[in-house]
Amino acid sequence: MVQYKEYGFEGRTAIVTGAGSGIGEATAIELAKGGARVALLGRRAEKLEGVRQACLKYTDQVLALSTDVSSPESVKKSVGTVLDTFGKVEILINNAGIESRLKPGETFFGTLFDKLDEETYLSFFKVHDYGHYLMNLAVIPSMREHHFGRIVNVTSVTGIHGNYSTPAYTASKAGAICQTKAFAMKYGKDNIAVNAVAPGMVDTPMKIDATPREYEIVKNKTPLDRVASALDIARVILFFAQENLFVTGQCLTCDGGSDLA
Repeated sequence: MVQYKEYGFEGRTAIVTGAGSGIGEATAIELAKGGARVALLGRRAEKLEGVRQACLKYTDQVLALSTDVSSPESVKKSVGTVLDTFGKVEILINNAGIESRLKPGETFFGTLFDKLDEETYLSFFKVHDYGHYLMNLAVIPSMREHHFGRIVNVTSVTGIHGNYSTPAYTASKAGAICQTKAFAMKYGKDNIAVNAVAPGMVDTPMKIDATPREYEIVKNKTPLDRVASALDIARVILFFAQENLFVTGQCLTCDGGSDLA
């Protein structure tokens, strides 16, 4: 695609976490369309294989690696495999995420608000914050060596306004936004740009608990008059992953304007 050729993805090596579905899947496929070598990281091997097959339509250089981004050992092993295979990492999309699962009759501002156990609470930080931290530290040496890096962290509008989810989820997403700024400040001189995107509601498998009524509510309060698709968010991510970029430490809300309501 012409747009992605201008973005400079041709021949670049990109890692996408949470690549087995949703935003990660869409982003990986678009990177492949742009000529990038793509490493797909995620927890479910069968999901990754499906995405790998989709990427192979556009490039023959695709890896699929089962990875737990909250595990130092797992991250080290997977990033090591990417480096051994492709020689370097230039683009990192930190997309892996988890969400609270609602039970029948449960709401985010009911039981899930004030009765989260310690393990559940901390699990959000392990993936959304520590996971970003581990992945960043694993790839930045390669980026510094080649004096080029683009890191994009997928966060959430809930990390900005605190609505619609559990305190643990929203706090972890807010932490990811602040951590984005910290890495941007430290590694900017190495030509490593670190930015974040903050989606609103996105029609992905993670929203399996959402009812048609919830989709309708979001649509009605969104000036663009619909809920985002995974591809909508992927295209924003790719903007921040482009070669010629004079932006770092920023978080772009991509919710179709629903936060204006």
